[in-house]
Amino acid sequence: MENDFPAAALARQFPLLVARPELAYLDSAATSQLHESVIERIVRFYREDNATVHRSSCPMGSEATVAYAAARKFVAQYVNAADATEIVFVRSTTEAINLVANSWGRTILRPGDEVLLTAMEHHSNILPWQDIAKRQGAGLRLCAITAAGEIDRDDFLQKLTERTKMVAIGHVSNVLGTVNPLDELIPQARRVGAAIFVDGAQRVASGPIDVQRLGCDFYALSGHKAFAPMGIGVLYGRCPWLKTLPPYQLGGGMVDRVSMDCSTFREPPEKWEAGTPNVAGALALRSALEFLRSIDWKSYDHHCASIRSRMDDAVRSLPGVRILGSPEKKTAIFSFVSDRVHAHDLATALSTKGICVRAGHHCAQPLHAAYGVPASCRASFSLYNAEEDCDRLIDGIRWALDYF
Repeated sequence: MENDFPAAALARQFPLLVARPELAYLDSAATSQLHESVIERIVRFYREDNATVHRSSCPMGSEATVAYAAARKFVAQYVNAADATEIVFVRSTTEAINLVANSWGRTILRPGDEVLLTAMEHHSNILPWQDIAKRQGAGLRLCAITAAGEIDRDDFLQKLTERTKMVAIGHVSNVLGTVNPLDELIPQARRVGAAIFVDGAQRVASGPIDVQRLGCDFYALSGHKAFAPMGIGVLYGRCPWLKTLPPYQLGGGMVDRVSMDCSTFREPPEKWEAGTPNVAGALALRSALEFLRSIDWKSYDHHCASIRSRMDDAVRSLPGVRILGSPEKKTAIFSFVSDRVHAHDLATALSTKGICVRAGHHCAQPLHAAYGVPASCRASFSLYNAEEDCDRLIDGIRWALDYF
């Protein structure tokens, strides 16, 4: 079947890619470029509607409040939350994880309890759990991954016990591109009574999300991974948790009554959004998700499969170069190493050819330790990357190997 996904046409909807046609931008797992509708929405808000939300008597404030609530409702529909009150706007996936780890952790975790993670987690989905487990006297367990870069199911089941109170897992690995089998793992976690937190940062730009079908308790995503600006993210939390857990931050906008003796807090989601929110970011995120809703995901899946096949075939012809992992189900994220050229040198060489990749441990040191390497190069393809970008990458690696 011929690949008919309109990557080149989509690229023309991203102003930076139009302004920098010499680039093969292959670093969307770090941050994606902004869609033209997103930039326009940000500019329009600050030019025409700039006001903070809630309790404003001026027209702009009322309009901003309505638009902010509408953005929340749209996000809820996009991830299929049961209600808009289950959507909390945060700065990023990182803040969402810290919020849950601290609020849920200090309420639920007790000495002897355990939190189960996997060896492929981003540091942001390790450090907050590590910290709260230590402070609460609880244990932290790490599920192994296979050589193919998939969760070791046997190890997962062995480490999942009645002592497990939380399973925190990435939907998609930011290093390997592995799409984890949440439809299998979440029911297993439920059977032992564990709560489930899903880090969806790398999933949001590669297809629809349905939190109710997944059955998770919490799901987090970042706007800047999905063609929206930095500084805006989303935490989905099931209503019972958001209602009963104590707030993570305190301040204006989230209180009901304040006295010098005691204070009471508003209902979710306001309870979780202390201070002045990123109104422009929320509106821009809605624009980005509206764009994502226009994508033919079946065609995009075929496009990704074509890029994966192209990469796999090409890398086999490159002496001393290998891709980390070979999961059965993955996105178009590829981390690779050379036995002759350090990852940072390889990435620097590629940058001289206008090929933008990332080098390092990608905030996933336990995963790199599992593969016995300190660092890798990562190329992450997105909606605006055509197969020609893949060919440029392969030619660039070949040139760099000859150069070094």
